[in-house]
Amino acid sequence: MQQRMRPFVCGLVSLLVSWCALAEEAALTTLHQKEPYLSWDQTASNARQLLREPSAETAALEQLRATLADQRAEAYQLSQDKSVDVRWLEAQIKSLGPEPKDGDSEPEVIASRRAELENELATASAPIFLADAAYERANLLVGEIDQQIRQQLADKLLTKSPTPLWPGHWGDALRELKRYASQLRQEFRAVRQDAKQNQAMTGSILPFVALTGLAVLIMLLVQPWAINLLDRFSRSLTRKSTILVCNLFSTLLRLVFPLLTAMLLLTAISVLKLPLASAQQTLQALGAVAFYIVLSHWLGFLIFRPKAPEQRIIQLDSPSAREGMRICQLLGLFLGLIVLLTALKGDYSFSAASSAILTLPAILLGSWLMWRLAQLLSQAAHSAASHAQDSEQGSHVSRGILNALIWLMKTSSVLSVVFVCLGYDSLARQAIIPMVMSIALLAFAMVIYYGLLNLMARIFTRDTREEDAGPSESLLPIVLIVIIFFLFAPALALIWGARLTDIAEVWRLLSDGIELGDVRLSLDVIITFFVVLFAGILLTRWIQYVLRNSVLPKTKTDPGARTAIVTGLGYVGYTLSIIIAVSAAGLNLSSLAVVAGALSVGIGFGLQTIVSNFVSGIILLIERPIKEGDWIEVSGHSGFVRKIAVRSTRIETFDLQDVVVPNSDLIAGIVKNMTLRSNHGRLVVSVGVAYGSDLNIVKEVLMDAAKNHAMVLSYPAPSLVFTSLGDSALQFELRCFIRDIKEFMVVKSDLLFDIYQTLTDKGVSIPFPQRDVSIKGLEALVKAWGGERGVER
Repeated sequence: MQQRMRPFVCGLVSLLVSWCALAEEAALTTLHQKEPYLSWDQTASNARQLLREPSAETAALEQLRATLADQRAEAYQLSQDKSVDVRWLEAQIKSLGPEPKDGDSEPEVIASRRAELENELATASAPIFLADAAYERANLLVGEIDQQIRQQLADKLLTKSPTPLWPGHWGDALRELKRYASQLRQEFRAVRQDAKQNQAMTGSILPFVALTGLAVLIMLLVQPWAINLLDRFSRSLTRKSTILVCNLFSTLLRLVFPLLTAMLLLTAISVLKLPLASAQQTLQALGAVAFYIVLSHWLGFLIFRPKAPEQRIIQLDSPSAREGMRICQLLGLFLGLIVLLTALKGDYSFSAASSAILTLPAILLGSWLMWRLAQLLSQAAHSAASHAQDSEQGSHVSRGILNALIWLMKTSSVLSVVFVCLGYDSLARQAIIPMVMSIALLAFAMVIYYGLLNLMARIFTRDTREEDAGPSESLLPIVLIVIIFFLFAPALALIWGARLTDIAEVWRLLSDGIELGDVRLSLDVIITFFVVLFAGILLTRWIQYVLRNSVLPKTKTDPGARTAIVTGLGYVGYTLSIIIAVSAAGLNLSSLAVVAGALSVGIGFGLQTIVSNFVSGIILLIERPIKEGDWIEVSGHSGFVRKIAVRSTRIETFDLQDVVVPNSDLIAGIVKNMTLRSNHGRLVVSVGVAYGSDLNIVKEVLMDAAKNHAMVLSYPAPSLVFTSLGDSALQFELRCFIRDIKEFMVVKSDLLFDIYQTLTDKGVSIPFPQRDVSIKGLEALVKAWGGERGVER
């Protein structure tokens, strides 16, 4: 019966599979005809058609790219969201167990059920499959569009115009300037001849003069008065926090007042009814010119501080500092000239040769200013090097970065001149303008860095004498540098030609993550991991603090046991923090099992000493054969245990020397612990008396000295032992147990003082070694010596 049913079951399963395949194809076709899949297909078709055109405009490519990026994000979100049906089907397939391996089989009922569920899963997952395909397609098309846009920008940079050094083009440029000036005069006459426009322009003169006068009044009178008043008030203060707030307001006022003046001037120009069609872009560009000039003046003041040498970020003498500030102001003017030249080309169609000739003076000015600023920075670097010979640590990095910046500035200034002279106008601008703006960005970052560093120093230092040991010598400067770098990196990339879409693309990669095996690393995963890990470590430290200072002191455990408990809790807390952080971040580390096995082999051979010491440290903390405060002898060293760490134990000898002993020596070697069970210990005092002394008096004196000392225990009772008959003394040993063996030298000294004084008072002498020397034949020598003297006489 079973044999007859098997063909029927197989045919039914085949029919079911075929039907599911047809149903899936029909479902996919239906999905393609619905939104948003239809829009995705249409956008992809338009992108492929536009990419085939080599002369496609950049604006059209940017617009199409924005649409593709939005659809890509929509497809990615749809591909990541699994419906309840999909998760339910996956759970049912998982409940059937793993699929049979090649050559193996499983029961027909399970196989047919697995095939049915897999077909249903494929049908239910069709939207996800289509979204994945649309995501990959949109991602590819976005990359192709970006590549084509970058190629167009590169071609534009490499476009060559006639060299401005050829005298034959100078006359044409002068004639074009005259024609442009004539065109402006004609437009102005037309305005004057039109009664309505002339009346509007005449009526706007008074508001223009009023706003201009107000701007001049603020710049020349209000700003100096407010800043001087605030500086005088700051000098009269004594609290550091108030002085810091006043200095911050003074710095901000030096930026706010010039910006307010520039806004008033721009408002005055906009109020002036001067409808010149050939100067609209130039007038609109005045706002950017004013912003560059004001910002460059402010940054130059903060960096060089001409009147406050102690606040200078770049250490120079006062004349050089004033020159550095002037150079910063002129660099802002240079950027304003570039903006005006660009606007001027938009108002009037100058020829390529004339544009190059107009650009040449501005590029020469910017290059000279850049070279001069590089020389000033080089002077500051040499000065810092001469003053930092006594403290080399921490000076090499900043000096190296400064030297690299100087080299880049000089290279940029030379290349920009070379490019503009060869006729590469756009390339010359790209060589000098981003460098100037990068220096401004770096100066702004330095102002923020040193401002935050000084703020932290004033917060964390209570005494002015401790300012040298403040946050500047800790890890805080490095942390601030890293944070400022990541904050300013997008702006730096935009300065050097990156597009906003490039920044958005990097952010998308960070947000979506990258696949590393079975692990997907993204920005939110990394942030979650470190936040949970930091919270776990913080919680562990807090629990350790509470146990160490509040809970354990109220128990009867000794200090060594308390340290062992706190340390063990720290190991457990850190381990659990790492495990919970990995789980919260959703990291699947099962694929690292092979790597962990290889690491275990490496640990077994290359790190066996470290592992042995680590395990020995854990054993010491658990078994506690020694604890902190014990007096031990190990490896020829004697002293008190001060700290039991993971790898080693620190012993303080009686000479106040620290001896670091590996934990494996404490486990595998012979250790003598004088205070393991208690602090009691035996003290032996050796005493010698002269022959003929009254032994009863000696015994009484020694025993009374031991019984009368507060540190000597009554049980076990002190004892006196007659040890030997010495060469010149009778030797006795007073043996007693004292309460704290750590004080044995003090107790021994007290007993010897008492014994010596009492024995002396009772007439018992304490002899010292004496020797009698006899010379054989001395009489014969004396007689012989006397006879020789008689003969001589």
